[in-house]
Amino acid sequence: MARKPRIQFAGAIYHLIGRGNYKKDLFSQEEAAYSFELSLEECAVKCGWLVHAYVLMANHYHLVVETPRGNLVEGMRWLLGVFGNRFNRFHNESGHVFQGRYKALLVEPGASFLRVVDYVHLNPARAGLVPLDKLDHYSRSSLPKHLKSKRPEWLRRELFLEYLELSNDRKGMLAYLRRLRLLVELHANRSQKLSNEMCRGWMIGTQGYRKALAKEFEQMELAQDWGGAELREINEELWKCVLAEALKQVKKTHKDIESDRKNAPWKREIAIRLRKETSASNGWIAEQLNAGHPSLISRWATEKSNIKG
Repeated sequence: MARKPRIQFAGAIYHLIGRGNYKKDLFSQEEAAYSFELSLEECAVKCGWLVHAYVLMANHYHLVVETPRGNLVEGMRWLLGVFGNRFNRFHNESGHVFQGRYKALLVEPGASFLRVVDYVHLNPARAGLVPLDKLDHYSRSSLPKHLKSKRPEWLRRELFLEYLELSNDRKGMLAYLRRLRLLVELHANRSQKLSNEMCRGWMIGTQGYRKALAKEFEQMELAQDWGGAELREINEELWKCVLAEALKQVKKTHKDIESDRKNAPWKREIAIRLRKETSASNGWIAEQLNAGHPSLISRWATEKSNIKG
């Protein structure tokens, strides 16, 4: 039986959960945890995601992600594929890294969203991995990053602080941290119930939100090729906008694309930007830049990565 399609729409918020294959540890080693965080950052930039919270446990992850472009499936395919390849190379292994299909629970904005963010940030304390008073020291979480004054554009704290009427600064985050510690004490005997509410089913929210999403899901099941041709057309428009902006910056036109040599330095510059800021394939980039075989795009990206390393 074919899998049901994911519900995707612009601005959707998800609680995403994935486990290691056969429940094996994925993030016990710092290198693996860093690799996943790097992959998440690259994915967020490519796909325009806003990451409100995340935590890496020993054998699974939790992400709270907003998708302004409605591109959950595309982004998760990229994220899990890239991390899987990096993990296998590092461990000299092959095969599936994650167990089955990742969970994607839609989250209603407002109180439900805030509860999910709290749940994700409190996971290390509830699991006994870190003392409650050291919760902000758990490095494999978004919480210590949120406490910093400078954060990447894709990692967002303002929405959950706004719901709590807290200022979007370190003072507000310290107040949020104090609140988290109180929540652990208040919910000391509700661990399993919270897990059921936050990690099971297909959505987290009110009955009214559930009904609205159910209608959306019905329409999606009847749609032909949802997530296929239509989604690709939308994405290509976004990729073309980035290409047009890049051409403008290097003072080139589409005529220059046709007339200049395939490995022109400015084409390399644009190709690397497209790889970084979009999820466009090497084939699409090579075709748009008249750069010959897609392997050239891959080689440029690899050389850039090695230089940075």
